[in-house]
Amino acid sequence: MEVKVKQVELIELFYDLIFVYAISKLTSIISEPVDGLIPSHNLFIYIITSFVILQAWLYFTNYVNRYGTWEWHDYLLACVNMIAVIYMANTISPNWTSMSFTFNLSMLIMLLTVVLLYIVQARRENSLQGAAGNSISILSLVCTIYMIAILAIMFNLPSEYIILIDVVAVLGGAFLPFFIKGHFDKSIISFPHLVERFELLTIITFGEAIVGLTHFFDVENFTIVPILVFFIVLTMFGSYVIQIHNLMEHHRVERSLRLMFSHYFIVISINLVTVAFELIHSGDVNHLFAAVLMIISLSIFYVSIMANKEYYKQSIKLTKKDIIKMIVVTVVGIAIILIFISNLYAFLMGSLIITFGNFEILLMKQKRCLSE
Repeated sequence: MEVKVKQVELIELFYDLIFVYAISKLTSIISEPVDGLIPSHNLFIYIITSFVILQAWLYFTNYVNRYGTWEWHDYLLACVNMIAVIYMANTISPNWTSMSFTFNLSMLIMLLTVVLLYIVQARRENSLQGAAGNSISILSLVCTIYMIAILAIMFNLPSEYIILIDVVAVLGGAFLPFFIKGHFDKSIISFPHLVERFELLTIITFGEAIVGLTHFFDVENFTIVPILVFFIVLTMFGSYVIQIHNLMEHHRVERSLRLMFSHYFIVISINLVTVAFELIHSGDVNHLFAAVLMIISLSIFYVSIMANKEYYKQSIKLTKKDIIKMIVVTVVGIAIILIFISNLYAFLMGSLIITFGNFEILLMKQKRCLSE
């Protein structure tokens, strides 16, 4: 089957920048610790909101990947979508009650723009049996859930119910494609284009992470701390580039569900690493909480990028020896963090052992493949 090749347009990069702005605003939900901890309610809101925003990005990205030709209606509805994203981002706050109405309304508008785009495509195909019709059915159900959330807010239902409805919307968007199956032709998907879009979103997220950590770089009080922080993020980035960009075979026909789901967790884990650093920098932190947050975030990051090993080039195999090495360096780093729980340098060195160790293993894998 011939691989569909599609160029990433500049308007798509502009779209990604707006979504990364929204993602960066999410840290406001968990940026104010209480007694050195992030309240569990705030952390739950952060995770659900992250999934909602990333799903909104993916819905539009999938349409562009399959059918986008950037005619006038594509540009118009993309603009409406982006405006809704900005409104959504500017409502994000730790107070769910104050943000929930605009947040859900913005999400509904974003989804409706994608539904309209698929309707245009279905009319061109003169059929609702293909992927466009299938997407209309799924997104219509998800839109209905968000309408229910808006009505619940208008009738002053408790915020816990609104959050639950949003959870149902997230799960519906994730799992409805497995239950509502139309005639899906994989050839309409451009895997190279989709990988490039995910790479760009992740790279911009890394950029936002660096911007968020610049307060470590105090020109009047030089220490090794900001250098260690920088190299932790840099080696995470290096691991991502080697795994996703260099070792994977992009020129293929693939439904790419693994790629999609893994990047939800990749983006969220990068942001949580940033939050762990910000907690440490603030001084108002429970060291055990910061350590556990960092360990979980790094673990999720590496498990998520390694989940894409199924897309490796044909000559590349991840061996049991490679996996054991990755587990060992991760366990050593975790042990250093936990044994010296209150020591900032141990926290940073342990984190760097995890990130640099995994980076080095992937780098050696890349070098061996190039030499063969």
